[in-house]
Amino acid sequence: MVDLFVLFSIFEGTNGRPLRRVPSGILDSKEKQPLQTFRPYNIAHRGSNGELPEETSAAYFRAIEEGADFIETDILASKDGSLICFHDVILDDASDVADHEEFASRKRTYEVEGNNVTGWFVVDFTLDELKSLRVKQRHKFRDQLYNGKFSILTLRSSLELRYMQSGLLGYTQR
Repeated sequence: MVDLFVLFSIFEGTNGRPLRRVPSGILDSKEKQPLQTFRPYNIAHRGSNGELPEETSAAYFRAIEEGADFIETDILASKDGSLICFHDVILDDASDVADHEEFASRKRTYEVEGNNVTGWFVVDFTLDELKSLRVKQRHKFRDQLYNGKFSILTLRSSLELRYMQSGLLGYTQR
């Protein structure tokens, strides 16, 4: 199973906090320059997933509204090799797979990082099957209002959002 963890910028030029230069004298070393000399980067882990289900277009857009410089996403491969944005190798906690009777027989046990894990695994589903599922909040203490409103996002779709969002912000595509 391919399990890629990729950090990439989906959106360029987002409206984060104002940049502030590091005071002079602090960076006088001629041997080594820091990665950046401005404010820290704001990296949205799986989008803005406190209110919205993680790894969805809505969570990514909300992260941009909140000033994220980067969106960190997890990428998994489906049975037919399509890349999707999804955190876990199992679908149980963040999707409605358990509500789909047609997938009841797909529950499997695999060894994951040295442990036996039982559930519905992304690798056992085609992209079309995955797109029939709806995403939900994984934690009960988070807002459940948006459960079932979004489908699983493909990597291609998430990258297309980058261009759409950059146009909305008035930036040109490269």
